[in-house]
Amino acid sequence: MDAFVVPGSTPEEFVARIEREVRAEDFDSIVSPRLIGNRLEVRFSYLGTSVLAYDLADHGDGFRASLVQRRMSPFHAPFRAGFDRRFDDVLRRLGAHPA
Repeated sequence: MDAFVVPGSTPEEFVARIEREVRAEDFDSIVSPRLIGNRLEVRFSYLGTSVLAYDLADHGDGFRASLVQRRMSPFHAPFRAGFDRRFDDVLRRLGAHPA
C-alpha cells in the first residue's frame, strides 16, 4: 500500500503489533519495523536489503502513513508483486486500510 490509515492506534502501538506478527510468523530476522521521528521504516533483509519508508500524520483517532521512499534490493525486484501483496495482507490483518 502506498498509503494507509490505522484508526484507533498510535504509530508505537502499530509497530509493536507488526513486531509481534513477524515474530509469530518467524520473520523477525528478516523484517524489522522502526519509528524514526514521524517516519515508519520497514526494513527487509534477506539476500539484500529493501526499505519502505512512510511519513506519518495524525488522522482522526489514529494515523495515516504515506509511502515516501522505496529502496528495493536487486535480488528482491523479481518478487516485488508477491512481496507487496503479502505486506498489504499483513497491514490489513493489523487494522490498516488503504487511504
